[in-house]
Amino acid sequence: MKLISIFIFILSCRLAALGQNDGSLQGTVTLHGRPVAGAAVTVTPKDATVPYRVISTDGSGEYSFDLLRTGEYTVAASITESGVLRSSARVTIAVSDGQVREVQLDLSGAIYEQVTVSANSPQSIEQVSKTVDVIDGQEMRDRGDFTLVDSLRSIPGFRVQQLGGFGRTASIKARGLRNQDTAILIDGIRFRDASSITGDASAFLSDFTLTNVSRVEVLRGSGSSLYGTNAIGGTINFQTPGPTRSLHGQLSIAAGGLGLRRLRGNISDGTADGRFGFTLGVSRTAYTSGIDGDDNSHNANFQNRIEYAPTPKSTISARFFVSDAFVRLNAGPDTAGTPPGSNFGFIRALSGINFVYDADDPDDTQKSQFFDAQVVFTQAFGKDLFFEGTYSGLRTSRKNENGILGPGFQSASTSIFSGTIQTLNGRLSWTPNAIHQITTGYEFETEKFGNDGFTPNGVGNFFSRAGQTSNTIYVQDLVQLFDRRLQLSGGARAQFFQPGDPRFSLRNAPYAGFANISPPMAYTFDGSASYNFATGLKLRAHAGNGYRVPSLYERYGTFFSSFGGAAFVALGDPELKPERSIAFDAAVEQELFESRIRLTATYFYSRLLRTIDFGSIVRPIGSTTRPFGGYLNSEGAIARGTELSVSFKPCASTTVSGSYTFTNSDQRTPQVSGSGILTSLGIPDHQFTLVATQRLGRFWVNADLLASSSYFAPIFSTATFNSYVYRFKGNRRLDLTAGYTFPLDKERMSLRIFGTIENVLGNRYFENGFRTPGRNSRAAVSFTF
Repeated sequence: MKLISIFIFILSCRLAALGQNDGSLQGTVTLHGRPVAGAAVTVTPKDATVPYRVISTDGSGEYSFDLLRTGEYTVAASITESGVLRSSARVTIAVSDGQVREVQLDLSGAIYEQVTVSANSPQSIEQVSKTVDVIDGQEMRDRGDFTLVDSLRSIPGFRVQQLGGFGRTASIKARGLRNQDTAILIDGIRFRDASSITGDASAFLSDFTLTNVSRVEVLRGSGSSLYGTNAIGGTINFQTPGPTRSLHGQLSIAAGGLGLRRLRGNISDGTADGRFGFTLGVSRTAYTSGIDGDDNSHNANFQNRIEYAPTPKSTISARFFVSDAFVRLNAGPDTAGTPPGSNFGFIRALSGINFVYDADDPDDTQKSQFFDAQVVFTQAFGKDLFFEGTYSGLRTSRKNENGILGPGFQSASTSIFSGTIQTLNGRLSWTPNAIHQITTGYEFETEKFGNDGFTPNGVGNFFSRAGQTSNTIYVQDLVQLFDRRLQLSGGARAQFFQPGDPRFSLRNAPYAGFANISPPMAYTFDGSASYNFATGLKLRAHAGNGYRVPSLYERYGTFFSSFGGAAFVALGDPELKPERSIAFDAAVEQELFESRIRLTATYFYSRLLRTIDFGSIVRPIGSTTRPFGGYLNSEGAIARGTELSVSFKPCASTTVSGSYTFTNSDQRTPQVSGSGILTSLGIPDHQFTLVATQRLGRFWVNADLLASSSYFAPIFSTATFNSYVYRFKGNRRLDLTAGYTFPLDKERMSLRIFGTIENVLGNRYFENGFRTPGRNSRAAVSFTF
């Protein structure tokens, strides 16, 4: 049987090559003998002035161009730093009809051999001494993804959940930590909601659709020394593509189960000399039915990027990202039957027997919008000194409306949360010699928070306003020895806060005398090392601490209470200290058979030294009492585990990658009081992923499998007004995507038809008691020019 399997596998690779009616180019971009991920590769026909196509190399430094007519082409690879060319290599080669040509491009003769993997630490991915994953645009297209949370499910160590389907609450728990412990970046600049309870990006994770994205970079482990607040367990960098030097674009439509309707279009153009260019992307995604037939939701994204190079050594870039979303929400899961007299221990979740899943609530809705604007200026002073200045303005808004309909007792109310964050950042990178690079910078940030509440009779109307500013300095040192095989890096960051004057409705305003207390500063240190052996073996280790800034809600949060007389009730504490953590990870990587196989084993350990939790009995804030509890500093969790991954590319037409993650995450005190459960909620002990892509000429098929073990999650009982811990079965989800590309023009036009079947196995599982989609499908058509 093994011989038959091997024969079938080899035959499929052969058929993939023979099925090419047009020629193709493929190969690897290397630097000092190591593959480079994220390098820009172009193929230009003879006598043409603009490239036929521009793509990025994948995580193994590989690229491929299909549908090439017979002729002569120039293949070029380059790496840049913030738009400034650092290195390039090119070769001219002839392609015949049906021929597959291997072209290897080496960048070792570079002037400055680096590619931006992260905002403040430009390195090629094979050199970086931390745990970094790259999801490129080709992989997203092969899988048929159209949301960011879909693309992140296969990352080792990541627990991704979405409660109730598209548009609803999404969360990312990295390496056994909490939702707020993962930082989100757009083109290297932080994105977070100043009006959310924990001040992170979780409220808008479900609104990131793949409208115009070149790739997603993921750093696992602490990264606060580079990225600031929330980068405790991981960092996600959502990268938009730069402009092309000629008119290129794409228009796609999709439709499918649950009432899916999606329209997406993007266009890019620029001058032949590369001095000016722009990209524009628009998408609208809607589900008219949803899981229960009344879960309609829709989302519109707009992205724009304008690049201008006034001189060969300077660039100016303006980038805009706008989102407008609507979603109809359900009532949360509830207990069924007669709940136990005590909530100690856990309950094995049985739908319809001891719990009921989320119920339809016809008048509970949420509207959310954000507007993110970035301006980036870069200037190279020779080859040794580089400056980057950025401005970011982010405004977020969420409006929740709930009426009297739906299960249980509900009162009508409207809540509006709004936030504004403006950030100025200046970074200077100096390379005094071939082995040394120093990066230092300064950041100024101001944030504002607003919360308004309304009731039909106006009795419960209120507003809260708060703000703060901060100043940050940071420095990083990178040393590269032994022909760059040894990488040593260290960094430090310190952030100082200045609170503003909070304002509240004139009804018993809280926090008297505590308005201008400056909270303690946040500081972090970071260090990492790696060594690349000539045999393809790589050893790396990373240690650092992280922090999270207390949100404005955690410092000044209030709500209106009618119990005991109409009054504002304080929840926050202006003197809260920043959360702090320490983390360590070590890894062994081995490449075999000319980098066609890559094996990685990583051990990680994270400890939350100081967290912000909600306590039922807490001290008063001056003369302000907190009868319903409030936020306070406490000790947090300990998470440790192992991440094992393998990538396998036996031939140009076949790619297989898989991972296994073991996570042991425990709390010092139960997250549900009285339960006695110390295991962190929402974190399975075991998780397995497998992604495989097979190409047969213009046809491709992709399989994406995610499987996890059981996990604990809380359910609040409206019968006893108590929370119980349930053990839910893990998911077993397999998605299949297949498609075919029709060439329409010998230069660049093509038509791509593809479809996806989600949850092929029809597995019925719940996310924290919320229903998930069963087996459903969608189809799409994409026209590229």
